[in-house]
Amino acid sequence: MMVAEDQHPGSVFHGKIDETKVGAAGHSQGGGAIAAGADPIVDATIPIQPGPQGTVSDLKGPAFFVAGQFDWIVPSFYVQLRYSEAGHVPAVFGELRGSDHFFPGDTRIRLAGAVTAWFRFHLAGDENARGIFFGPTASCGICTDTQAWSKVARNAKAQAIPG
Repeated sequence: MMVAEDQHPGSVFHGKIDETKVGAAGHSQGGGAIAAGADPIVDATIPIQPGPQGTVSDLKGPAFFVAGQFDWIVPSFYVQLRYSEAGHVPAVFGELRGSDHFFPGDTRIRLAGAVTAWFRFHLAGDENARGIFFGPTASCGICTDTQAWSKVARNAKAQAIPG
């Protein structure tokens, strides 16, 4: 784990890891990010088109569930079902317009922007990133960006976070 590398004097990561701000993300079988998010050290999680690994009710912090509009490997309805199990933490569901399981065209750029914003807000305290996910629906970035997102949902805990 990176925390061990932070403690190892010979590592390029020595002294560079903030162990109080940890995120977990994973794609497809990397849906194991949900399992990782059950560890109390993990502050925020991003399951991207997640497989069946992990128990959503074990997540310890906010989660951004990402689906692809045309993903037939891990269909959007499945990702949305997993998101719906996260009522105990702030959770956002986003279906990336035009994306399949492999992020064709500019879908990977839109995904990278959203993933970065999620971690920038939750791990770095970047207030500029807050409005991408939170606040009134009329001003929530992904809620109003219908060119990038074909479907968005935010649970009650996420809706309670001010924009």
